[in-house]
Amino acid sequence: MDDVVLVGVDGGATKVLVHTVEILTNPLRFTAEQPLIEVNYESSRHFQPSFKPRSLKYQLQELRAKRVSQAKDEIRQEKAIIESFVKAITTLVKEDHCCELVIGVGLPGLKTPNKRGISAMANGPRMPHFLTNLQKALKSAGFKHVNRIDAIGSDADYCGLGERWGDEGAIREVENAYYIGIGTGIADALILDGELLPFDGVAKWMAKTWEMMATEDETYEDIISAQGIQQRYAALTGTTLDELNARQVYPWQIFESALIRDEKCRQIAEQTVDALAELLFYRIYTLAKGSPELRLVDPQRKLELEHPHLGKCLERIVIGQRLGDIWQFRDFEPVFRDPVEIKLGRKLHESDLPADIKAEYLTKTNRLRDDLIVHSDLRHAPALGAAVDAYLAWIK
Repeated sequence: MDDVVLVGVDGGATKVLVHTVEILTNPLRFTAEQPLIEVNYESSRHFQPSFKPRSLKYQLQELRAKRVSQAKDEIRQEKAIIESFVKAITTLVKEDHCCELVIGVGLPGLKTPNKRGISAMANGPRMPHFLTNLQKALKSAGFKHVNRIDAIGSDADYCGLGERWGDEGAIREVENAYYIGIGTGIADALILDGELLPFDGVAKWMAKTWEMMATEDETYEDIISAQGIQQRYAALTGTTLDELNARQVYPWQIFESALIRDEKCRQIAEQTVDALAELLFYRIYTLAKGSPELRLVDPQRKLELEHPHLGKCLERIVIGQRLGDIWQFRDFEPVFRDPVEIKLGRKLHESDLPADIKAEYLTKTNRLRDDLIVHSDLRHAPALGAAVDAYLAWIK
């Protein structure tokens, strides 16, 4: 389509990733175009290496009091982020082309009520007027036809949209699916009846992975995430996370060692397998019958058993990001994919789910369907999903 330049932006804690997106038709779908541009915030002249976010307790107190006030260092750090965004976009779109520039933006943190700013963030500055400031910066950079950016989205939701609408997405042609992106943290996305259901919208009856306790003192995110795997390895070997990163010891290397029977690494792999199988079982069970009994980070929070989608089954489960790479690598099957599928199949078979529900997931020999769990080929699903969201809002 020649009348619009579509751009997806995925802003992380330390850098921004940007790419343009090709819009395909018959049927409508999207694909990321090369190159993909990454800009580290520390490359900005405004960046403060010593910046430390206010404590989350303080941020949430201000948020509840409805008086989020940026400090001077937060304002300066926001300038570094915006400068990085503009630098990445101008690298891709060097002149306006007289076309409308449609941009989708994803960022971590709690959004302001109008979704155009960040009111609380664990690893960065509060930016309550971020999109207004970004659009001013783009205008100053020479872009005269930038469509109004309506809202900042979440990376988890945008992973789901990217997988649903991407030309190579794993959820194309699938009505009911669950996406779990396992990187530094966990991104949850749910597609039901072909539509994205943000986890914030289903919070009454389904919890996010970081909210769910797997043990007395660990969440499922603590055990399954890439950083959680590294931290457990650090604790077993008497090292630190920084030391592991410096030595380039990541989950891939830990699973490689598990293959050659390193006892500590095998223990970590087994814990990861158990937790992932349990988590996927909870997702399936909650959709079919309502949440089973489980503990949440907030002990006062209770999940409702009734919800509008009771009885539905997942056609596909997609594992993305770092553990998605490990899932699809054939050499790792004995220590990861095979035991997850065996344990999940056993849990489903032994559960009190109705027989017709079990039949959607299990073969006649009570093995898990081979095509139920797949890995994601979309390396940059959040940026693609951000662009999709912006485009679908634009065409309305």
